[in-house]
Amino acid sequence: MTHGLAGLLIADVAEQSLTRRGLSVGTRLRRALSVLGIVAAEFPDSDLIYSGPVLDMGALGYLLHHRGHTHTIVWAVVSAMLLWLVARWWVQRAGEQLSRAASTTLLVVALVGTLSHLLLDFTNSYGVHPFWPFDGRWFYGDAVFIVEPWLWLVAIPPLWWNRPRGIGRWLLPFFLIVIVAAIVFLGQVARDVSVVLVVFALLWTVGQRFVSATGRTISGVVAWVLVTVGFFVASSRAEARVREAVVVASAAASERVYDVSLNPGPGDWGCWSAVVVTGTDTTYRVTTAVVAPFSGVRSLATCRTAYQGGRMGTDVLGDLPERAVVPFVATTQVMWRSTWRSSRRALAALYATCEGYAALHFMRVPLFIATGSGLSLDDARFGLGGGFSHMDVPQPGCSREGYWIPGWVPPRGDVLGATDNP
Repeated sequence: MTHGLAGLLIADVAEQSLTRRGLSVGTRLRRALSVLGIVAAEFPDSDLIYSGPVLDMGALGYLLHHRGHTHTIVWAVVSAMLLWLVARWWVQRAGEQLSRAASTTLLVVALVGTLSHLLLDFTNSYGVHPFWPFDGRWFYGDAVFIVEPWLWLVAIPPLWWNRPRGIGRWLLPFFLIVIVAAIVFLGQVARDVSVVLVVFALLWTVGQRFVSATGRTISGVVAWVLVTVGFFVASSRAEARVREAVVVASAAASERVYDVSLNPGPGDWGCWSAVVVTGTDTTYRVTTAVVAPFSGVRSLATCRTAYQGGRMGTDVLGDLPERAVVPFVATTQVMWRSTWRSSRRALAALYATCEGYAALHFMRVPLFIATGSGLSLDDARFGLGGGFSHMDVPQPGCSREGYWIPGWVPPRGDVLGATDNP
């Protein structure tokens, strides 16, 4: 939904740009802009067609190939050109005249739409590698959760009021009602945050009624940007607080921070969950924490009370039988939850297996536990045991050959000493 709403906002900006230049926007062109905006913004996820069972790789097929080659700037530009040609053909097929300005505007919508998908995917902790094949590294924004309600609430009302007729006139308010109901009843959003979100949704929806079409679109885009910037500012502060806490508490052991994966509470700039990767020259550690980057306004105590369950309230390492004592000292802004430690040698041995080698080209926070037949491997960002990133690694040897491993740089190459593009 997030990508689709972004695409519709892009289409509205394009339509109003043509109108302000005195150019006529016919019904078919208007529909083409809206459909093209949505399709272009969603199109990089076309890798879902082949990233699952089609590749016969089990869980690895999804891990390695979703947000894969279709989530690169090269593919975004190529696919935008193809979508533009289809949109041009569709408009002209009905005999409607298509000026050079209108054709150029369709091209811009296609390009901005596909590139917006990469940018939005960057904002969360899953990551993208947009510069492949020139650079195979993963990039993580660690700022906006993948289903962020603020983005939906700021976008839907201006988009709705700008559609006097058609499917969007009734579908958009339906989505808005469903989202508000989910905020209130699903229990994932903190109660005080849900009140703010619902009140904002009501006032924002009513207020958009009295704004011009151009004003609605501008306010929707500006609000979207402000929400995103706010989360990035909070994320940067949260990461700094975590790094400070680890460095101060572990200076004697020379433990250093390799990575901090962050997610906010839904709609909540003030409460964050963190999965922290640290280590020494011989050890590798994963630690979970709750972070209150603005503790003077929203304290750790408030975060603990607000999130008793759900994604934010659950410690992903909480059920591990091999948890160790967290060696870091809690601060007024960082509450440590659980920690798990292994050796860098064991991680290197995992990388030497077929499945481990492939999986570690995706896994940012690999966590592995010995079983009777090998290892149980997960990316701790997505839970343990039953998440989509879970896989069993048989040892010794390999269970199969011929994995199609893309050229991504392993996220934990800093610990492994591996920077290879296979």
